[in-house]
Amino acid sequence: MSELSRLAVVVVSYGDPALLERHTTQVAAALGLARIVVVDNHSTDAHRDAVRQLCAREGWTGVFPCTNTGFGAGCNLGAAVALAEGAEVLLFLNPDATIEAESAVRLMAAVEAEPLLLAGPTVLGPDGEVASAGLDLGLDTGVMRPWRRRSEHPGAETLPWVTGACFAVTRELWERLSGFDERYFLYWEDVDLCARVEALGGRVAVIEGATAIHSGGGTQRLEGARAKSPAYYYFNIRNRALFARTWLSPERQRAWRRGAVGAAYEILMRGGRRQLLHPIRPVSAVLRGLRDGRRDRPVRVLESARELRATTNPYIVQLIETLERRDDTEVVLFGFARAIVGRYDVFHVHWPELLVTSARTPLRRLARRLLTTAFITRLRLTRTPVVRTWHNLVRPDGLSRWDHRLLDALERRTRHVIRLTDQTAPPLDVPTSTIVHAHYRDWFEPATEALEPIEQDDRRVLYFGLIKPYKGVEQLLEAVADSPEADLDVRLVGSPSDPALADRVRAAVAADARISADLSYADDPTLAAEIAAATLVVLPYKAMHNSGALLLALSLDTPVLAPDNEVNRRLAEEVGEGWLHLFEGTLTIEDLERALKAVTANPPAGRPGLSAREWPESASLHAAAFRASLYP
Repeated sequence: MSELSRLAVVVVSYGDPALLERHTTQVAAALGLARIVVVDNHSTDAHRDAVRQLCAREGWTGVFPCTNTGFGAGCNLGAAVALAEGAEVLLFLNPDATIEAESAVRLMAAVEAEPLLLAGPTVLGPDGEVASAGLDLGLDTGVMRPWRRRSEHPGAETLPWVTGACFAVTRELWERLSGFDERYFLYWEDVDLCARVEALGGRVAVIEGATAIHSGGGTQRLEGARAKSPAYYYFNIRNRALFARTWLSPERQRAWRRGAVGAAYEILMRGGRRQLLHPIRPVSAVLRGLRDGRRDRPVRVLESARELRATTNPYIVQLIETLERRDDTEVVLFGFARAIVGRYDVFHVHWPELLVTSARTPLRRLARRLLTTAFITRLRLTRTPVVRTWHNLVRPDGLSRWDHRLLDALERRTRHVIRLTDQTAPPLDVPTSTIVHAHYRDWFEPATEALEPIEQDDRRVLYFGLIKPYKGVEQLLEAVADSPEADLDVRLVGSPSDPALADRVRAAVAADARISADLSYADDPTLAAEIAAATLVVLPYKAMHNSGALLLALSLDTPVLAPDNEVNRRLAEEVGEGWLHLFEGTLTIEDLERALKAVTANPPAGRPGLSAREWPESASLHAAAFRASLYP
């Protein structure tokens, strides 16, 4: 069956890859020459590693988005990869479904003969009974009926659709459709897709003689259990209303709304009455689905930043400003009055300890703790989710027992974690998105354009940023002092965290003409000028996990010397040869001289590769994380 070489099977997986092992391996063996593209919608790092290993073992193409994109978006990612690899027909298949070669060929033949056809098989359950052979959606009522009952409702205006568990389309149709509508996230995206096929003048059909076997609910319930997951109830109810708002006239929308509660009850009862012995989670999902189905407004996000000032971290400012340009997200800045009594859907926090530690006097710290207690109580009572961007692996020193209890309570309300690298392992068992730190090029463009021409000194090594004990500035000064013969010009720019460190730096400057320092806050024009004058930026950290300073130097096209670890090794590959040099252990004078020699003898070409770190993409992924935190 050489025609199968034109086919790509797209499978979107979430959670334990046991379904892929059980079902997709059978499909791959049956279809032989067909490409298998597996999209892993990230659930846990362990599951992701297992999917990577499975794809490598089986020779499948793996697609690994940094977050759970939802079913439709996952299909879109997999289809894009499959088409780029040369596929002419796409077969979308659930990870808990199988299809034989003969049926796949029948689907291929049907869509290739009629390029605007969306073709599905007769879907059988594991017992061999027909589970789905096409459905009609009644546009007046929202009631679903199998095609075999059409004669019972003559004249009814309906939308024919086939299940997204298994269907085939041509490249032409998929590209004209632009894939699934990603607003649905899960469920009803297949109904919407069929509506768009018909709107294009295409057709939806079940192909005679083609069958697939679908175990059903593999990712939304434990096998053998009848009860569905809260996500099943929520998305079926919410997305029913979303479909109505998208496709129906105002009159029909009102009719669907009148029947929304009855439809929600029918969806809930698909999980059986026994689940009502423990009703909180399923009933809460139903109520939230009804609520969210009636509204079409942006997600309102309370950011932990109080105000955007000249000294605010540019990472925070750029993220907020980019989010504010989106239609699906509304940002409000933090204030305790707004946090305790204001309206918002999600709280997004970067450094939660700042809620209680940023006050300087004992009385103000007490007030902060009391206000934070009230704020966390409000989050708990209103069931408002917290999204946390995990910057630091451990909490800072000096926190009181009360502070720790408040931070523990905030972690219990955390429903989604954003990390800047997949090497971060947050201690919370919640959905996690990896959203890389975006660049600083746009932010510093005004400052760099205003610079006068600067003659670079090949000996100039720059450290910039806050001077703290863990950042290794003392070791840098010791390495230089112990090597009086080293021909270096060492420059330090930044505020020390305590007077003792400041005195240490001033003493080093006084003792060694090769060392100079500006121990004050550097604004953007000053920082841009200092970086432009340096041949090499050195970050002598004792340990480095995520570093905005490193990315800032690269954004301004200056090579960097930084600690050797897995995160930085990956970044060195990303930005290109010659931009990021690494040292092991404690920084030595040999490390400095080696990096300087490499940069001066063979300057890196072009600019560092930072195309994967654009702010619009970062904001889009943040918005997706905010929405995901609201889901059951």
